[in-house]
Amino acid sequence: MTAAEKSFKKAIQLGLSMDHDLAMAKMSLAGILMQKRRKREATALLSEAKKLDKHGMLTSQLKTMQQQMKKI
Repeated sequence: MTAAEKSFKKAIQLGLSMDHDLAMAKMSLAGILMQKRRKREATALLSEAKKLDKHGMLTSQLKTMQQQMKKI
């Protein structure tokens, strides 16, 4: 889990060429942070991912994650 978190942070820091790729990376990192009970950071990443998802490709996944976050 920690290795995946480091890898996603590095990918985000280095930058991805497509907005939807960056949105997916942020959403995945938010999922990891949710499992670690780091709700504030996960919420910020989900909102950033939502802004980057201009074509609505991740809409259903983002909604699902936000619903799961309410249970934490």
